[in-house]
Amino acid sequence: MDNKGDGAMTGTEDDLRLAQLLCSRICHDLVGSAGAVNAGLELLTDGDTLDDAALHLAIGSGAELANRLAFFRVAFGAGGAGRDGADLRALRTLAINYFGAGQVALDWPAEDQSPGAGFTVVLGRLLLNLVLIANECLPRGGTVSVRLAALAGGVGLAVSAEGAGAKLREDVARAMTPRTAVSDLDSRNVHGLVVQLLVVSAECELEVAQEDGSVRFAAIVENG
Repeated sequence: MDNKGDGAMTGTEDDLRLAQLLCSRICHDLVGSAGAVNAGLELLTDGDTLDDAALHLAIGSGAELANRLAFFRVAFGAGGAGRDGADLRALRTLAINYFGAGQVALDWPAEDQSPGAGFTVVLGRLLLNLVLIANECLPRGGTVSVRLAALAGGVGLAVSAEGAGAKLREDVARAMTPRTAVSDLDSRNVHGLVVQLLVVSAECELEVAQEDGSVRFAAIVENG
């Protein structure tokens, strides 16, 4: 090919790098829980009696690992939740389990489950990825809020992060910008590109607003 050696990446190379970065990202987020499970099991096998603390560590870390895997399966993979990823109750449960008992709380009303027939699998994945990014905007803890609404001719969704020092990292913001090159990404911000691709697939626009103590994401998707 004429462009070999000119530094340009082909579509195939971009796809391969994106897959590699996503794998790295997922492994990074799972290794802590997996290590804690292993540590708990090692403590159990070292002693002659059952150690309640070690048992609770293994069980708790195992549950966290399973919850993260389930969340990533839908957010990044081809896996579905309920009705092929468009079941809001299933998506809400995935998010609740992902947050667990950490320093960030999730505010997603159980009754907020009827945005209309326009809510699709793509929007389900977009929603989970925005929840993930909102969580990362809160290094000192806070609250991630999710709201959905059925609008005339479409669906509206909003995700916000509120807490001390809330901020969208610049590298993630750049990754969410159209025409971002895959070659410029790493495993810490690759999910920003995933959001960008999902926004394109949903044929909507994503608005991002920041102010002291809060970051807000909003999108309106018109029914086809």
